[in-house]
Amino acid sequence: MNNHTSHITQGQFLFIIFHTQIGVGILSLPYNVQETAKGDGWISVLIGGVAVQLLILMHWALNRRFPSQTLYDFLPHLTGKWIAKILTLTYSLFFTMLVVTVCTLYFGIIHHWMLPNTPLWVINGLMMLTAVYLVTGTLRHIGRLFVFVSGLSALLVIIATLAYMEPYTGINFNYIMPLGQIAGSLNLLKGANETFFSLMGFELALVLYPFVEGSHTDKLKATSLANMMVTMVYTFITLTSLIVFSPVEIRLIPSPIIYMLKAFKFELVERPDLLFITLWIVSVFTSVVSYLYAGTIGFAHLLNQKSHKKVVPWIALGIYLVSFIPQDPLDVEMVNQITSITGYIFVIGIPFILLSISYLFRKKEHPSKSGIF
Repeated sequence: MNNHTSHITQGQFLFIIFHTQIGVGILSLPYNVQETAKGDGWISVLIGGVAVQLLILMHWALNRRFPSQTLYDFLPHLTGKWIAKILTLTYSLFFTMLVVTVCTLYFGIIHHWMLPNTPLWVINGLMMLTAVYLVTGTLRHIGRLFVFVSGLSALLVIIATLAYMEPYTGINFNYIMPLGQIAGSLNLLKGANETFFSLMGFELALVLYPFVEGSHTDKLKATSLANMMVTMVYTFITLTSLIVFSPVEIRLIPSPIIYMLKAFKFELVERPDLLFITLWIVSVFTSVVSYLYAGTIGFAHLLNQKSHKKVVPWIALGIYLVSFIPQDPLDVEMVNQITSITGYIFVIGIPFILLSISYLFRKKEHPSKSGIF
């Protein structure tokens, strides 16, 4: 993997993290945070963004001790050979499970809003085929595409600003008053906890770090800026939803931003909600690509393959078949909960333990082996 075409610029790295974070959660986050944080849900999103930044610093501290190695490469140095194999397998399964979760939630939205008569095997099949085509390329190809589609994410925010324009202005700031006093401090933290799954994606740095050009500080800046941008977008979407729908209404609307846009009509675009979903599909696709890439890199490492390309079709097929299982809403919710819980283990718990081991036992990469650039 350490070939020239695997290297990406800091800008490409920034947009890979950005697009992975801003995936499927943008539609359901306002509904999720209001259940505990009420009208202060947008404050919870900001708190969640700050908490994620602390986790980014922790991952960065771990990565900089092994600057030319991925997570899968430096695990044996910290845990021993056999534990490293187990962790490599579980991390690979974790990333592929994230793809299953994203695809499951994606199908639910598409089936409900756009293609009610199109079967699951077609909707998810098209997603996985396109993802396989991109993932079997190089990391540079992925980075270039993510930079290219970055403007579409800006359009998501622009479309959401319709709520503030005449004659559609139905906003009411009284829904979020008094600031910071509706839910209380404990519920604000619970609301911030709800943002964790939506803000996941920064953990890709554990796999991509050695392939990013630039200094340690430059890489940290890129990841931090991506997190800040995503936090601002999520905060804006959440705040807009909370001031458009009353506290009673939003409890009944799992995807408030789509319901809001459905009420808007233009001569040029009759259904802006469908336009929003179309752009959102691109965000889902980028998340699928990122997690599929990270997962297949792990499986390739476990199988001693020089390239991940041979592994991609088989892992994608497995993901595709597993995505047929959780179709009942309760099953989908269970998958979502499992993913969230395992996220705490693989994104927070294990990296913290690895970082502690590296400092306690003074384990880090030898300087003579780290100059790959």
